Order: sequence, then C-alpha cells, then structure tokens
Amino acid sequence: MIKIHVRLLGDLREAIRKERLEIELPNNTSLKELIENKLLRYEGLKGQIIDPVTKRIRTDLIILINERSIESFIESERVKDGDTVTIASVVAGG
Repeated sequence: MIKIHVRLLGDLREAIRKERLEIELPNNTSLKELIENKLLRYEGLKGQIIDPVTKRIRTDLIILINERSIESFIESERVKDGDTVTIASVVAGG
C-alpha cells in the first residue's frame, strides 16, 4: 500500500469543504483509478470532476503530481508513495 496526499483547489475544495486529503492506495495505482475509485466517493466532487455529457473525467481540470502538470496521461500516469496530487478546476473570467 502507498499513501498519497490530494490537494483540492477552488470549487473542488468548496464542494467538500476540505483542501487536503490523505489517501491509501494499492501499489501501481493510476491517476485515473485514484480519481474514479477514491475521489468520486465524495458526492460533491462528481459534478466537478466528471463531464455530464461524456461521463468521463473533465478535460478542463488542472492536475499536477508533485507540481508536474499532467495534461492527457491520466489513464497511464501512476501515483507513488508520498506523491502530492493537486487538482483544480479552470476558472474563466471576463
């Protein structure tokens, strides 16, 4: 088992009223598995993370692992013990 930290920013943090989560996962867990199997257990995050039309993980999320941007490799990217995963929704203004 590994232990990782998840930081939620902006609307995601507000949705569950927590900024940080500590999560235990099996070894060799993908970022996609983390999101689908752990984060979506929080009801407030479902609408923020899953696109209501495609039913897939939103493509407009900002996702970092240890401050490194993960743009399109959610399915193949693996998390390791001690990693910090940061997830934020894109905010548009005008």
